[in-house]
Amino acid sequence: MSNGTSGRRSISRRAVLRGAAGATATAAGASALAGPAAAQAQPSFDGWLSDVQNYNGVIDRTGREEVTVRVGVDNGGQPYGFGPAAIQVDPGTTVIWEWTGQGNQHNVVDEGGAFESELVAEAGFTFEQTFEEEGVTKYFCQPHRALGMKGVVVTGDVELGGGGQPFEPPGGALGLTFMGLLLGVTGLAGAMILGADGYRSYGAWKEKVRDVDGPAVESAPAEDSAERTIGHDAYDPSGTAALLIGYFLILVVMWILMYFVEFLGGGPTIIG
Repeated sequence: MSNGTSGRRSISRRAVLRGAAGATATAAGASALAGPAAAQAQPSFDGWLSDVQNYNGVIDRTGREEVTVRVGVDNGGQPYGFGPAAIQVDPGTTVIWEWTGQGNQHNVVDEGGAFESELVAEAGFTFEQTFEEEGVTKYFCQPHRALGMKGVVVTGDVELGGGGQPFEPPGGALGLTFMGLLLGVTGLAGAMILGADGYRSYGAWKEKVRDVDGPAVESAPAEDSAERTIGHDAYDPSGTAALLIGYFLILVVMWILMYFVEFLGGGPTIIG
């Protein structure tokens, strides 16, 4: 009897490992496709915002006469950030920095020396600057620059360096559709192969249980020749195949939705 139990456990472990390997490969494939797109989606401004943890892309604030940026917002768990860290405005827009009162004294200093505010800790204090010419303005808080308290104002329709152009898949939307279908067909085929292989293994295990655990064929009564009942934790090939297919379809749908939201204009405020 111990041999029959060992055979059942061995097959169950193999089935689990196969299923896990399939799901991992699927997730890795989707991440590999989505990863390069994410890496290219946000401009780095020549590394100016590389250490700014609250930077989530350039926020579109065009079409407004005044735009507010908060001073002293959370940046990696500490109140040393500008919020939003990067904005895009039209020429002639006035940007108003408003202090939150968090993180002690802050100021707003243009990297090129065009403007500089007072060093203030008071909540509600404001400093404003009107941006007339197109271009990219980098600024920082002098006491907390080393902690990543930096920001950017993009004025007008300028080309954003460091990956500012949106990711375009080969073939555009048609190419994206093709990638999704290819990914889905590949995952479905893999799940079917795993299911078929598991079913064959299950049949071999069932025969082994009969040979090892069951009574001898020549001495067994007729009523004892029925197949053994499988326990609730035994290997279920059809259920495993269905589970793999379900997981894979969820991953494909999530990846496609994420792509459309982030890189094909679904996000109304993130333009980088």
